[in-house]
Amino acid sequence: MAHSIDVKHALRHSYVAELLAMSVASVKHKVADGTARRWKAEAKNSGDDWDLARAASRRSEGSAGEFTVDFVEEFSIQVAETFELLKTSSGELTLDQRVKILTSLSDMQVKVMKVSGGNKKLEKRTIATEVIKALSKFVSTQHPDFTSQFVEILTAFAPRLDQELDD
Repeated sequence: MAHSIDVKHALRHSYVAELLAMSVASVKHKVADGTARRWKAEAKNSGDDWDLARAASRRSEGSAGEFTVDFVEEFSIQVAETFELLKTSSGELTLDQRVKILTSLSDMQVKVMKVSGGNKKLEKRTIATEVIKALSKFVSTQHPDFTSQFVEILTAFAPRLDQELDD
């Protein structure tokens, strides 16, 4: 059975960000365990090491760093879940509502990242978030017909962005 790229991204998210065991993530997304492990191996061969990304999500320095990393990780998971909700409920929300939610999320993420301070990885993500926010505003105001495709592209791009920012 062929699976969509969205299923693959969702499985990666469950394994990396939700810290589910691969077998549990496979069941959650109705993917054969062997298929999930093959996707993980293929991703690693392409430069997206799911295990490294998973470990990075739990890496921290000291108790304050642990709190900051855990808080930012939990916030990031909530952002990803909101993106998924936006994607699956696209017919229930107007385009303006979706743009408003995305803008609000971007604002909150920038603030969370700025408050966390001192972490170079988080600083890089803050800059990336600010660029994505500006681009989202530009697309929604100058090219509103492409907003839904833009949201879909951003959702698919998230794993690649994590890989790029960790290099």
